[in-house]
Amino acid sequence: MNKLNSVSAALRSTAAIKAMLVLGSAALPALASAQVAPGTLPSREQVQPQVPETAPPPLQVRVDGRKAFRETPCAFETATNPVTIDRLRFTGNGGAVLPPEILSLLAGIEGTGGQQPLSAVCDIRDRANAALRDAGYIASVQIPPQEITGNELALVVITAKLVDVRVAGKPGRYADLVAARAERLKGIDPFNQHEAERLLLVAGDVPGLDVQLSLSPAGTVPGEVVGTLTVAYSPYALIGNVQNYGSRSIGRETAYLRAEAYGLTGMADSTYVGLSTTLDTDEQQVFQLGHSFGVDPDGTRVEGSFTYAWSQPDVGILDVRSRSLVGTLAVSHPLVRTGLRNFNLSGGLDFVEQRTRFFGLPLTRDKLRIAFLRLDGNLVEPDEGYGYALSGGIELRRGLDIFNATERYEEAPEGWTPSRIFGDPTATVLRLDLDSQVKLNSIFTVSNSVRAQYASQPLLNYEEFSVGSLSIGRGYDPGANGGDSAIGTRSELRAAAYRTTNVAAEVFGFVDNAWIWNKDRITTEKERQLGSIGFGTRVSLPGNLFLEAMYAHPMDRALSTDAKRAPDRFLVSLTAQFAPRAR
Repeated sequence: MNKLNSVSAALRSTAAIKAMLVLGSAALPALASAQVAPGTLPSREQVQPQVPETAPPPLQVRVDGRKAFRETPCAFETATNPVTIDRLRFTGNGGAVLPPEILSLLAGIEGTGGQQPLSAVCDIRDRANAALRDAGYIASVQIPPQEITGNELALVVITAKLVDVRVAGKPGRYADLVAARAERLKGIDPFNQHEAERLLLVAGDVPGLDVQLSLSPAGTVPGEVVGTLTVAYSPYALIGNVQNYGSRSIGRETAYLRAEAYGLTGMADSTYVGLSTTLDTDEQQVFQLGHSFGVDPDGTRVEGSFTYAWSQPDVGILDVRSRSLVGTLAVSHPLVRTGLRNFNLSGGLDFVEQRTRFFGLPLTRDKLRIAFLRLDGNLVEPDEGYGYALSGGIELRRGLDIFNATERYEEAPEGWTPSRIFGDPTATVLRLDLDSQVKLNSIFTVSNSVRAQYASQPLLNYEEFSVGSLSIGRGYDPGANGGDSAIGTRSELRAAAYRTTNVAAEVFGFVDNAWIWNKDRITTEKERQLGSIGFGTRVSLPGNLFLEAMYAHPMDRALSTDAKRAPDRFLVSLTAQFAPRAR
């Protein structure tokens, strides 16, 4: 049977006829683009609940080299004798040759540029120290006793060498990992704070482990230092959330609980179990299970996850039930890892199955096997009064015809049909996400988020861009509309309203917009724009509680066939996080 006949057969199938009953006569023109009413089949965001937002943790990895060298004042600070210095000669302690990277860094330091008071040598020393410090080197530039002849100034550069690392605290199951990390720190010569921070940040990426390093003189030869590696280990964490961001059909109010255990195998591992349920337990439940572990000391990780969701949307007297299964296997590796700049590369395979039954009879079934490659990162520029943070990623996804994946235009013998008649299970999808925060002053911050997607062909339900309160479009039900290709924006103006030691509150106003395009041959949602506006507040409370409340006003009808736009919504989310005190 050729593709045209296959499509015709699918449209005449029992499942398609049942889909018309679900849609109702008003939606019959959209049959080719959707076999079930929008919002009836769970969107990707509803099947895969994200970890609820909590108050951002402080930066917990720090290298403190302030005590590595004893500060000494410049002996010539008040000297007024005239001196001309045209050349600088840098050597190591005792006349040793400096490493090439140090010499290259100091090559840009210039002399006095003519006759100057002798105190100018202090400025030269300070500029050399600043150059080393900015490059991350723990070092001290000193002016040895000398007679300046030939307009040449000799300076001695003493670089830090870590000769011993003492561990403070209890690393728990990570004792071997911490010991190996300490040995790698000792191998950094000359000692560079940025390189040490990368090692510690990778160690700090180990779930449940926080580390800090402080340096002090060893009391032996100049430059030798000892490090104190302070380690804090938390074996588990619990996160709970209740919110009313859900859809009318699948359930407004949802409760979520996630338990995470760290270091069960000692392989820099994390294991989690999550459970989400609508407060009306007949509507939807989601079960999540995942495990990740490190495979090398450079931060490469392997992760596997499994999600299973049961949904029974409230569509009047009709009995529609869906089951969703998502499995993911992925590998990730940090390309750049510093306290302010990070880039990560990951890739893997998604295994997705979604089935919907109508009064117990087969309706739709999607089986997707999707390979993906993702590059993401973030940049932070902290400042007391002004600063910014950028984060984002780009992801390439391609459906594969493996492991009994759904065929395009497929009608299975049992009566199953794809969720979108023209959907292509092997389509290529390019996704982009970008988040920015710009701190204007001590009170106001501007936040913007962009989510974009381009699809080469019409997509099945799980891969579509979803509009709603769980993605882009606060005020619309999750999955209220969607597209094969889309651009979505979330913009906020935030104002710090209150701050004490234990409580911080901000108020904000927002504007959300989504532009969607569908490639289906027959659809009422070929090209749409949906917007919403509103305001709200976020509050960090004592006891690791985080509250978000907002009023959202949708500005458009969710579907072109809707008689009117959806009513305004008051959205509330409360998150609690508990972890034992790090020890």
